[in-house]
Amino acid sequence: MTFASFTLADRFNVKALAGSAALGALLFVACSSSVDEAATNTVEPAATASGIDDSGATTNAAGTGNGDAESGAVPISFANDVQPILEQNCVSCHSGTGPGTTHLVMDTVEEIATIAEFAAFRVEEGEMPPWPLTGLAEVAFQYDLSMTTEDRQVISDWAAQGGVLDVDPSTPLTATNQAFPPIDEDVVLQPDESYTGTGELRDDYRCRVIETGQTEDQWVTALEVRPDETRVLHHGVVFLGTAADRDIVDGLSAQDDLPGWQCQTIPRLSEGFANQVAAWAPGTGPITFPEGSGLRTNADDFFIIQWHYHYDGEPLPDNSGLALEFANDQEIQDAGGTLGSVNTEILLGPVEIPCASFEEGPGCDRDVAIERVGREFGFESTFIPAFINGQCGVEPEDFAQFTNGVAQSSCDISAPAGDVVSIWPHMHELGTTYRLTLNPDTPGERVLIDMDRWNFEWQLGYYPDEELVFQPGDRLRLECGWDRALWPAGEESRYIVWAEGTADEMCYTAVATSR
Repeated sequence: MTFASFTLADRFNVKALAGSAALGALLFVACSSSVDEAATNTVEPAATASGIDDSGATTNAAGTGNGDAESGAVPISFANDVQPILEQNCVSCHSGTGPGTTHLVMDTVEEIATIAEFAAFRVEEGEMPPWPLTGLAEVAFQYDLSMTTEDRQVISDWAAQGGVLDVDPSTPLTATNQAFPPIDEDVVLQPDESYTGTGELRDDYRCRVIETGQTEDQWVTALEVRPDETRVLHHGVVFLGTAADRDIVDGLSAQDDLPGWQCQTIPRLSEGFANQVAAWAPGTGPITFPEGSGLRTNADDFFIIQWHYHYDGEPLPDNSGLALEFANDQEIQDAGGTLGSVNTEILLGPVEIPCASFEEGPGCDRDVAIERVGREFGFESTFIPAFINGQCGVEPEDFAQFTNGVAQSSCDISAPAGDVVSIWPHMHELGTTYRLTLNPDTPGERVLIDMDRWNFEWQLGYYPDEELVFQPGDRLRLECGWDRALWPAGEESRYIVWAEGTADEMCYTAVATSR
């Protein structure tokens, strides 16, 4: 198979790729997907444990000695040049419970040297470390994962010289910088049993209740979704339920014999739609609220997590959970807080992506597309595209010109007033560009977030590293772009509207503010 036709697991799970006989060739030409154990590019120590043979020459994964040193290139020392870069920029995400561990674990130098060419390609392309913001963004954000041009060149040169190791392959890698500082968890909440889908639904939405186990009112000052079976998890959305919702939730859970209940849309509780407080998608790290703020929870509150499972094969059991850090009223006040809770508001933009001129089929009719959404996600889902279009003042006909496979949308929305805690954009696999602008078309216009290369596998939350306040009357412009060239191989062409499925699309932003 060619690199372009890999599944998501193949394209981004380098653990699966590490056993290939020609990692570099995978990126450019078609090759067999079978693993040739005899040709596996495994780092083997030479005659001595240090990876230096008796002649004093360093060894690499393929045993090629000094790489390009004889050609005049300056030899790159892994220990002195490469390892510090990895430990500064990569290891914290790819070790422990970091968001990158679903793709690659970097516990020892062997695990990176084995895939030196592939890792260098990802670094050269700017895909790793994941920091998709362009220079147009006018706000500084915390946890900037970007790597300097000089450091990228070092990684590239090291791989070009054969991925030479001058240390023992079992040498541990230790993060010297925390891209996502771990939370000081007080409790890890886990459902009583795993959930395994029946296989009848390709996109399976399951709501699970997770009890807080608390006996007094508390503030959640940090939380982290702990995904279990990431091979089938598309996303998780965290809602807060109250005592008034308990009977409703119990009734929903009794609808079948499986844990939780089917919930293709946002759960409806006693006061309408459930209150979203957090979300997880591939690449999302822990959520830490600013000092002196948090999410207010009562002793009898509970969490509901809507898990979206996407099955390309057999369903797998999943038992994902949630880690929480708590504080009481006094601790919030001592940290300068005013006991005002963090609030999350969802901004939605239109999704109208017609088939390109070179595509055809019954699914390219928009009415057929809407009918499919209702069949797969429930009748209520068919109203969402029209609702969003109405709020944004557009009609499907406004997108009819996007027949070259590339589509865009825009929507101006009232900004939620308050101090901005975080901004979390979300699209699916056809997404390419994203921008969020404060007070567009005014003298005070400010681009908050700009991406020219959306990556579904790295859906980061953005936490301002400076004071960012939305005032009453402020407006936000949400802009999204998609490319049908990213349409999954083998999927029948169809008109794409706003819907929940992995092969559908969204233009979505969660904005958390405190007051």
